[in-house]
Amino acid sequence: MTLVAEQRDIWRDFYEQSWAIRAKFIRSMIDGGEANAYRLIKRLQAHERKFELRLDGDGVRYRRLYDSHANSPCQLPPFRQTSIRGQEMYVPYHATDNLHNFIIDYMSNMEPFDCIVELGCGYGRNVFEIFYCGGPVDIPYFGGELTESGVALAREIAALQPDLKATFFPFDHTKPDVRSIPKVDRALVYTMHSLEQVRNIDPELFRVIASIGRHVTCIHLEPFGFQIEDLGPASKAHAKFARERGWNQNFIEALCAARDRSWLTIQFIVTEMFLPADPHNPTSLAIWESRARPGS
Repeated sequence: MTLVAEQRDIWRDFYEQSWAIRAKFIRSMIDGGEANAYRLIKRLQAHERKFELRLDGDGVRYRRLYDSHANSPCQLPPFRQTSIRGQEMYVPYHATDNLHNFIIDYMSNMEPFDCIVELGCGYGRNVFEIFYCGGPVDIPYFGGELTESGVALAREIAALQPDLKATFFPFDHTKPDVRSIPKVDRALVYTMHSLEQVRNIDPELFRVIASIGRHVTCIHLEPFGFQIEDLGPASKAHAKFARERGWNQNFIEALCAARDRSWLTIQFIVTEMFLPADPHNPTSLAIWESRARPGS
């Protein structure tokens, strides 16, 4: 199988602009006296519960999310639409999936890792969430990000928290390079809705991730469920949504190709198991492991 990794320029540009806009928002808080890294990301999240970044003819800008039906006491809808296992449903607006907690809980059941790596980290929100919400404090964190604006903002926030040993570096899923990460024995790597925008993944990506350590565990929290099974209306809508946006179409195909080349062993896969913010872009889970061959 020959695959060429591909990501549309429109999404690269969108996220470059998005992180730049968020950087401006966060810097305004810092200029106003806010010096706590966790409060910065939580204040940004509070803002984005009511406003979202949208691409229109004038570029990327914040737009109010709810012009109508925002009739709860906090001027938000009392319920939101989501999906689970292919079925659309409504849940209380403030019911969230908190995917970073899955990473924390997974680590608590495993042998200690020597580092934690997120690939496609944006401005580092998940890295900060894991650290502040119970992740290890005595190992380094690494965040790889496509956009220059995202890397710059992540570094700026991390500088406010000296106890967090975090390094952020440029990373492109279509041209993966992890030389910024020192080789370790046991590495935990994860992605969260970053591979979704890569239309086609080259299996080589997984080989590069596996090179981070002698024993690598990688967790993908990504919307790939429609590539495996149709569980209902939400699965069908997800497949259509991904096609129309030019989002990922071959995660499972590429993962299985990497397995067939003996680069990794797939440990666990389950589709559409969380409560996504977008009912038509549900999160699925894949976990794989790779161990260095004797003598390597």
